[in-house]
Amino acid sequence: MYIDKTITLSDCLPAGLQRDFEELQEYYGAGDWLQFDLLFEAVEASVKAYYLAGKISREELNLIFRKYGIA
Repeated sequence: MYIDKTITLSDCLPAGLQRDFEELQEYYGAGDWLQFDLLFEAVEASVKAYYLAGKISREELNLIFRKYGIA
Protein backbone atom coordinates (compact mmCIF):
# COMPACT_ATOMS: atom_id res chain seq x y z
CA MET A 1 0.00 0.00 0.00
CA TYR A 2 1.65 3.19 -1.17
CA ILE A 3 0.68 6.63 -2.43
CA ASP A 4 3.33 9.17 -3.43
CA LYS A 5 1.76 12.45 -2.31
CA THR A 6 4.35 14.48 -4.23
CA ILE A 7 2.78 13.39 -7.54
CA THR A 8 -0.29 15.35 -8.61
CA LEU A 9 -2.61 13.84 -11.18
CA SER A 10 -4.54 15.89 -13.71
CA ASP A 11 -8.09 16.95 -12.89
CA CYS A 12 -8.92 16.10 -16.51
CA LEU A 13 -8.66 12.34 -15.99
CA PRO A 14 -11.88 10.39 -16.69
CA ALA A 15 -14.46 10.67 -13.91
CA GLY A 16 -14.44 6.91 -13.32
CA LEU A 17 -10.72 6.95 -12.59
CA GLN A 18 -11.05 9.94 -10.31
CA ARG A 19 -13.70 8.12 -8.26
CA ASP A 20 -11.44 5.07 -8.04
CA PHE A 21 -8.53 7.23 -6.83
CA GLU A 22 -10.76 8.82 -4.18
CA GLU A 23 -11.74 5.37 -2.93
CA LEU A 24 -8.10 4.28 -2.88
CA GLN A 25 -7.27 7.39 -0.85
CA GLU A 26 -10.00 6.50 1.67
CA TYR A 27 -8.57 3.00 2.17
CA TYR A 28 -5.06 4.42 2.40
CA GLY A 29 -6.14 6.97 5.00
CA ALA A 30 -7.86 4.25 7.03
CA GLY A 31 -4.82 1.97 6.83
CA ASP A 32 -6.96 -0.73 5.19
CA TRP A 33 -4.24 -2.35 3.08
CA LEU A 34 -6.38 -5.34 2.10
CA GLN A 35 -9.18 -3.27 0.53
CA PHE A 36 -6.60 -0.92 -1.00
CA ASP A 37 -4.74 -3.79 -2.68
CA LEU A 38 -7.93 -5.49 -3.85
CA LEU A 39 -9.28 -2.29 -5.37
CA PHE A 40 -5.93 -1.36 -6.90
CA GLU A 41 -5.86 -4.61 -8.88
CA ALA A 42 -9.09 -3.52 -10.59
CA VAL A 43 -7.91 0.08 -10.93
CA GLU A 44 -4.66 -1.06 -12.55
CA ALA A 45 -6.60 -2.94 -15.24
CA SER A 46 -8.93 0.03 -15.70
CA VAL A 47 -6.03 2.46 -16.11
CA LYS A 48 -4.50 0.23 -18.77
CA ALA A 49 -7.85 0.00 -20.58
CA TYR A 50 -8.23 3.80 -20.56
CA TYR A 51 -4.73 4.10 -22.01
CA LEU A 52 -5.35 1.52 -24.73
CA ALA A 53 -8.61 3.29 -25.63
CA GLY A 54 -6.75 6.60 -25.96
CA LYS A 55 -8.59 8.20 -23.01
CA ILE A 56 -5.36 8.92 -21.08
CA SER A 57 -1.84 9.60 -22.30
CA ARG A 58 1.26 7.50 -21.75
CA GLU A 59 2.55 10.22 -19.41
CA GLU A 60 -0.66 10.05 -17.34
CA LEU A 61 -0.42 6.25 -17.23
CA ASN A 62 3.14 6.45 -15.94
CA LEU A 63 2.28 9.12 -13.37
CA ILE A 64 -0.61 7.05 -12.03
CA PHE A 65 1.58 3.99 -11.64
CA ARG A 66 4.37 5.99 -10.01
CA LYS A 67 1.90 7.64 -7.64
CA TYR A 68 0.52 4.28 -6.51
CA GLY A 69 3.86 2.48 -6.29
CA ILE A 70 3.68 0.32 -9.41
CA ALA A 71 6.52 1.76 -11.48
